[in-house]
Amino acid sequence: MEEDRKSSKESTKQRFRNKRTSEVLDDVLSSENQNEPPTKESHKRQRREDAIAESKCENNALVLLKAPLTASGQDEDLVTPAAMVAVSSAQTVPGAPRILLINQQANAEAPHQPRHETSMYLHLLRTPPSIKNNRLYLRRENSEEYRGFDRFARVSDEIILRIFHYLPRHMMCTCALVCRRWARMVCDVSLWRRMDMAGRPLKVGILKILLERGVEVLRLNRSEVMGDFSSTVQGAPDPRRSPLSEDRMYRLQLLDMSMANVQTSLVESMLRFCPNLRKISLENIPVTEQLLINLGVNSPYLEVINLCMCQGATAKGLKCIFDNCANLTEVNIAWTCLPEADIKAVIQALPEQLTSLDISGNREKIDDHDIATICKRCPNMIDLDLSDSTEITNDSIDVIAENLFSLQKISLSRCYAISPNNLMTLTQLRDLKIINVFGMMRDTSISVLEQNMKRYRVNKEPFSTIARPTPSNCRKVYIWDVSPRNGPCL
Repeated sequence: MEEDRKSSKESTKQRFRNKRTSEVLDDVLSSENQNEPPTKESHKRQRREDAIAESKCENNALVLLKAPLTASGQDEDLVTPAAMVAVSSAQTVPGAPRILLINQQANAEAPHQPRHETSMYLHLLRTPPSIKNNRLYLRRENSEEYRGFDRFARVSDEIILRIFHYLPRHMMCTCALVCRRWARMVCDVSLWRRMDMAGRPLKVGILKILLERGVEVLRLNRSEVMGDFSSTVQGAPDPRRSPLSEDRMYRLQLLDMSMANVQTSLVESMLRFCPNLRKISLENIPVTEQLLINLGVNSPYLEVINLCMCQGATAKGLKCIFDNCANLTEVNIAWTCLPEADIKAVIQALPEQLTSLDISGNREKIDDHDIATICKRCPNMIDLDLSDSTEITNDSIDVIAENLFSLQKISLSRCYAISPNNLMTLTQLRDLKIINVFGMMRDTSISVLEQNMKRYRVNKEPFSTIARPTPSNCRKVYIWDVSPRNGPCL
């Protein structure tokens, strides 16, 4: 009987030695799921079992022996088949192998023994306690396997940035809270090149942050910009200590602030830091002379400026823009309510390279002599709007037909001193295509004019498109034929 008992013990030991690690893991996982979050009762039970095990080790001097690797290369560190040297009476099966869980394997290794490479890898796969108690971990399904590493760590920055491009910009604030890497990538220039904030309120400091992010195309049409330009978001009182570099404040090229509710001092301070600005629209915004001077001095590459219905413009500020901006081609100063002396001074300072000019709405302040000056200083004029100039006569039509050979569009609406029969003089211009004469004649006279001028479009465009970012007949949201939402760098 004694020999049979010993032989059964030896066979049991040999069976556990040769058992594959994968089969042992299947038995362990079937009895206890490692992905299940621990509860308070399991914590108490585990601490109680650890205390009992430590006391047994101290009293009985238990020694854990490691089993060697099998010939097939499978790791069997999870099983310690060696029998215990001293067996207490509490054990039911003396000398039975101890099956270790993944999280308990590191505790079973002796400190003096070298750790195998596979055992080190399994040690790294242990689930940290902080993740076990996380709410996100608690919401995981039992079928999902969690091994304690971030899958996004294997993805390159370029792929993550490509994914960020498809997200709305307001989601960038949420993405920046995920980790430090995402917070750094959210500030990348490629994500903030084009911004469309039309009709939205911008809180204090948001405009400054957009400029620091490197925006190139900014649409603020009918927006409400709160605060001043020097204001910052709460929590960052000193803008000079911002982690973003200062050179990103100078990337703005297209700016549309038409009919925006904004302080004049904010625009005045902002235009000091936009040297690459090429096109700007400040329609129906109060301006100052210093604002126009800042725009002319600090933006030498300016090409298009829209100051329609802007109160506060002066001849000195406009002359500063004309003198410093050598690439200026389109100017809209309609209905600016400038004094007559300033109007004549501005006409005398018009740049030679100007191709489009809207100077309508000045009524009795412009006469035939001023029209002759415009034709002399700007011989390459393509689009000219002289609407509501009640003092110009037929002599101005003759001067325009003799000097502006490149003219393609002319607007003479509500110029009552001009005879409708004298409009036939404009047929001398070969490139002329559009003629607007709203309010000058009745419908019957307009029909006769259209019959005599069949190759021209008469009264087809009631609103001026000179220097305006988005024409009234444009269905898509574009500013100067550029999308403010998606697209590459300019």
